[in-house]
Amino acid sequence: MALSCLLASSLTKAQNYATKVADSIFALGQYEVAATAYERIYFFSKDENDKIQALLHRATCFKNIGLHYEAYRSLVRIEKYELEDSLKCVCYYELALNLYLSSYFSDAEKYCAKAAAIPINSKEYKNTVLLHGLVLNELNNYSQANIQLQDYCNIVNVSAATRDTLSYFVKSYYSKNNIPKLKSLKKARQLSKFLPGAGLFYAGKPGKALVNIGFQLVAVGYTAANIYVANYITAASAGLFMIRSFYTGGVNQLNEVIPKKNYYKTRKFNDNFKSIFIKKLNYYNAL
Repeated sequence: MALSCLLASSLTKAQNYATKVADSIFALGQYEVAATAYERIYFFSKDENDKIQALLHRATCFKNIGLHYEAYRSLVRIEKYELEDSLKCVCYYELALNLYLSSYFSDAEKYCAKAAAIPINSKEYKNTVLLHGLVLNELNNYSQANIQLQDYCNIVNVSAATRDTLSYFVKSYYSKNNIPKLKSLKKARQLSKFLPGAGLFYAGKPGKALVNIGFQLVAVGYTAANIYVANYITAASAGLFMIRSFYTGGVNQLNEVIPKKNYYKTRKFNDNFKSIFIKKLNYYNAL
């Protein structure tokens, strides 16, 4: 019995020493080394709370050096079912945040939704509401982003007048007239099939459209010239092949042009909102 007590005491002291060493390395900013030290604590510890804290600290190490997906991989190892609500909310927020920073927006939204289901009014819960809105913004789900960010404006720790100011900005930014009008790939392809180059004009690429039309006119002229001089085989083979190639090329070109055009539109809109809203929150000391 006495030997068991001594052994348990020795292991506890060793664990405490290992934690102090890891914390001191972290304090020096040597995050990669500290991450390894916390991994050792997780591996050797018998205490579940120590394991959780080790993984949380390890995730923070990776987050501090910009390895957000590695931070996520540490956090996802935590068994969250038995955690108390406050710690569970912290885990879900950090999981969602690191996925968001890794551009895994759909996966980040799932953890935001899990955090929203926890009946707690903590700082992490409020931050998750904000993060959920920013995730929806990145997913171009502007109607839901508006709702989520309006909810955040209602719970953020600022004056009522400031809440109204923030809420008005969100509502105005996501107004129907302000949301970017995206181009339809289906419509663009149909236009180009009906009238060569029309889809590229619709996509806002008149230069590309004129080049494509020019190539098709050259192909038609080449075919007609060969028919005129009775080179029917050349006209039927090379000429028609050129016409078909430039025609289908103009249609298929839209598969790259339209998504790229839409991406730049939404990217500008989304980044602009995020930048302005975060600046406003910092100005009002809401973060």
